[in-house]
Amino acid sequence: MEDNRYPHGQKMYDLIKEVIDVTGPRLPGSQEERQGAKIIADQIERELGTAAVTEKFKTPRHACISAIPWLGWVAFVAFCAFYLSPIASLVLSTFCLLFALTHIFYYSHLLDPLFPKDDSQNVYAVIPPKSGNAKYNIILSAHMDSSWCWLHSYKNPNTMMIKTGLGVLSVVLLMILSIVTIVLEASTSISFMGLSAVFNNVSSNVHDGKDIATIVMYCLPLLCLPGFYFLTQYLSYDKKIAAPGAMDNLSGVATSIEVVKHFQQNEEEIAKDAKFIILGTGAEESGLIGAMAFVKTHKDDKDLINKNTYALNLDSFRDMDHFNVVKKDTLQFVPFDKELTELSKQAIDNCGVESHIIENPVGGSDSTAFAKAGIKTITINAQDPRPTDYYHTTNDGMNNLKIDTLEKGFEVVKELVRLIDNKYKDDASSKN
Repeated sequence: MEDNRYPHGQKMYDLIKEVIDVTGPRLPGSQEERQGAKIIADQIERELGTAAVTEKFKTPRHACISAIPWLGWVAFVAFCAFYLSPIASLVLSTFCLLFALTHIFYYSHLLDPLFPKDDSQNVYAVIPPKSGNAKYNIILSAHMDSSWCWLHSYKNPNTMMIKTGLGVLSVVLLMILSIVTIVLEASTSISFMGLSAVFNNVSSNVHDGKDIATIVMYCLPLLCLPGFYFLTQYLSYDKKIAAPGAMDNLSGVATSIEVVKHFQQNEEEIAKDAKFIILGTGAEESGLIGAMAFVKTHKDDKDLINKNTYALNLDSFRDMDHFNVVKKDTLQFVPFDKELTELSKQAIDNCGVESHIIENPVGGSDSTAFAKAGIKTITINAQDPRPTDYYHTTNDGMNNLKIDTLEKGFEVVKELVRLIDNKYKDDASSKN
């Protein structure tokens, strides 16, 4: 049933539903992701009358967040190796931690060549300025793929961070125990090779301090097992329960199309020198692969990327009480543009909702790829930043989408474009 109170929100809702009805979840590099990209490209051409370009690239399978369950199983192997070779246990647990730090917390992609690759794609369209002479560019970006189901969030979001943190601490503990064991074996007569020998020694003299130390060292790794189990259960590879991605992030895709269409139909609202680039990125959930691919492909294209380009990353619109300006991806060590941060806050405030300036505490957004390329960028969303049972879970479907928040998201982004345009006109006047 259509809601006439929110004409833009309703159109955005209908597009999101069209994609999900056809594709369901769209995991990075999947056939469903490619289907969704085709529908979105067709929608861009239908709504904006502009040809959409599809650029293909390769995305590594299980090289980022989706590798977490595999790391849990490697940690189990490291646990078993502890009782045979502490050195092997140290090597395996250290690998788990270093991989997590470089590929899951920080998206380095150093080991991507070792992983199988799938086909993914970006979709973009250029809407030239009415004047025929672009003075500034606005990229409206949003990712088209969706996430695997995060089982801990789905079952109990209140304990998700605790379970994940326990998994990481368990890997660190096993590393420490492996190091201590190696040092003890090298500096004392205590031997940790073989459980049977240990228990034979204990049975002959239970009060021997060496035997007690040995037993303690053998028992302490057992404390790691719950954490390793939580890692193996972090997410599911089952497509049937993957996230449909209504909020994250078809809401951003639909917003970008609707905003550009509004300015096409109301060209008097902004200067005629603005060039719009609508960008739908693929494989964002694999570590921002699509945005990185777009920047790499177009870094020398001065018509798209130059000092007067503003990249507005729109990522998840659902929660009316949480309109956020994300000023930094903390773990990527990348701050976003300060001026765009202030303009975004002003845009939200101008639209009658409370604004929040936050840092992204974990993971990253496509703005990181833009910022690293020297593009002025900001990420805007309307999403509760706390763990919820609808973020990266099967609950991120149409039944959890809020049309009124979609409408307000449209208003906020439209207002931000207007403020950027005013800044451009003010800067032009001051130069004259």
